[in-house]
Amino acid sequence: MEKGVVSINEGKDTLLECPKPPIYLTDSAKKHYKLMGTYLAKRQRLKDIYLTALEVYAESAAQFEWAVREIQRLNKEKIGSGYIQKFTSGAKNISAEVTLKDKSEDSILKCCKIFGLDPKSDKELKETNPGQFDLFDQLMKVKNG
Repeated sequence: MEKGVVSINEGKDTLLECPKPPIYLTDSAKKHYKLMGTYLAKRQRLKDIYLTALEVYAESAAQFEWAVREIQRLNKEKIGSGYIQKFTSGAKNISAEVTLKDKSEDSILKCCKIFGLDPKSDKELKETNPGQFDLFDQLMKVKNG
């Protein structure tokens, strides 16, 4: 087993440190990869099988950040123009920036569920991966019970 990895349940490895981000991620995505990866590793929530989800999270967070900034910039130029796109025909539609923001939000929330970062998935993650002490407690209850 390599350094910085602890083996738990079913042979899946929990990483104790965040690995380097892939070179193909944007600089902004690399920043989000390192921040979330470090957060997850400190809480022993980052498994080797979750690295692809971490990449998706990081790129989605970078896209979300860009979209929000672009919406704000457009709204400063003309109020509402960051939300609504007007065509020369007079037709209106949701702006591409709002669509990108919404899609990146969905991806971020899906990734957060994978990492157990909402109450429901946190509970489910804990129930499917009991720690050694939980197992010990269960054995003692059966023995004494």
